[in-house]
Amino acid sequence: MERLQIEYGKVQVFENVLPVELYKELLLATRLIGWQFGWNTPSNPNTRYWHHEVGRGRKENTKDISENVKKHPLQVFSLYQDWLRTHLVPPDTKVLRFYLNAHTYGTDGWPHTDTDRGEELTAVLYLNPQWRPEWCGETVVFDSKGDISAAVLPRANRLLTFPSDRLHAPRPLSKAFEGLRVVLVVKLGPGIGGGEFFDRRIMTSKDVAGHLAYLEEVGSQTILHSGRSLQQHLWGTYKLLKYRGADPEVCLAGLFHSIYGTSINSFDLPVDRESVRARIGERAERLVWMFCALQRPECWRVEGYHLPLASGGSMEVNSQDRKDLLAIELANLDEQGILKPERRQGVV
Repeated sequence: MERLQIEYGKVQVFENVLPVELYKELLLATRLIGWQFGWNTPSNPNTRYWHHEVGRGRKENTKDISENVKKHPLQVFSLYQDWLRTHLVPPDTKVLRFYLNAHTYGTDGWPHTDTDRGEELTAVLYLNPQWRPEWCGETVVFDSKGDISAAVLPRANRLLTFPSDRLHAPRPLSKAFEGLRVVLVVKLGPGIGGGEFFDRRIMTSKDVAGHLAYLEEVGSQTILHSGRSLQQHLWGTYKLLKYRGADPEVCLAGLFHSIYGTSINSFDLPVDRESVRARIGERAERLVWMFCALQRPECWRVEGYHLPLASGGSMEVNSQDRKDLLAIELANLDEQGILKPERRQGVV
């Protein structure tokens, strides 16, 4: 089977996606696992339904929990995890959450989002061998105005995917349905490499695409940096900061972090502080200027907030500045694969 074609940022439905034997094993698993009643959606704690936890990852989690999935007594969940990384998302994708929910007649869902981060994906696999329209129980996904943009019935071997920050909800079941409506939910996030899907999710931002075009215009693709172009390095640093949940200003500073040249890499691009400030904002540009002006990596070994400059003398920074600059430095080093202790001293 070929990799599924994801349309980035869209709500998509895939029919008969899993191999028949794997799907049958997952159906069997819903009868073998221990269900816990009383699970609720934080947006409405009064709603209660059935739940079985597999990966032990919470909503705010940004770490990969795939090893937890492998430790589950039923190996079919690990097989499904492998299938997702082979046919849906890049192989290094982080598995952030992995669980099953079940509803019966009288147990209501509630509108909610799975994350506030914009670069993650929710995959919902429906685990009922048959479904009739009169049973209701569809998953609805809302648009930015609060209107329903998609309504998907839980048919057998159907996979629903959507950006995890989209508002959605399971609709109530009709009284005619007498069983369990079961879904297997996996929340996915970008790995260190990002991967094509997650890169394009970020690229849906017109601002980011414009910034990359600007960097190309001023010649960042012609500057060699760590074995490839400076622009590739700047883009990679931005992605790491974005994936790690850094503030938007810090992410933008990471995208431009060495544009003026640094104490380690000196180059002369046709840019000035005023034009960069107009493009990314005062706060982000100030971080860029400080990062370029500091004597690195020596500055990170200095205690306090007077950090040495490459040109001599020192610069006073506040605690937030230092925190943000360290985040940029760590992403900068990690993007290059520089893990030597002497380069990271004082950063972590």
